Amino acid sequence: MFLCTGPRCTQRGALQLWKTLRRHLLAHDRIETPGGVLLTRTHCQFPCNLGPIETVYPEACWYGVRSHADAQRLVEEHLVGGELVEDLLIRARP
Repeated sequence: MFLCTGPRCTQRGALQLWKTLRRHLLAHDRIETPGGVLLTRTHCQFPCNLGPIETVYPEACWYGVRSHADAQRLVEEHLVGGELVEDLLIRARP
């Protein structure tokens, strides 16, 4: 998974969210383990006005993660539970 730490997302708390994501992944034994998650910081992923942006592969889901609660839900519901977090998804406009 990729967390944007570009300038605008960093201003919106992306580095603190990275710590929250990492802590929750460790708590669920989902980071640095076989079959686990690789948490990587990136530069701008665009769209900046919807960030911080978290991209999960191989599902190619883009999430707007704006709070520690959002980060926790993303870990528990998507990365542990295998379900999309619908209300956090960023969808392309038609």
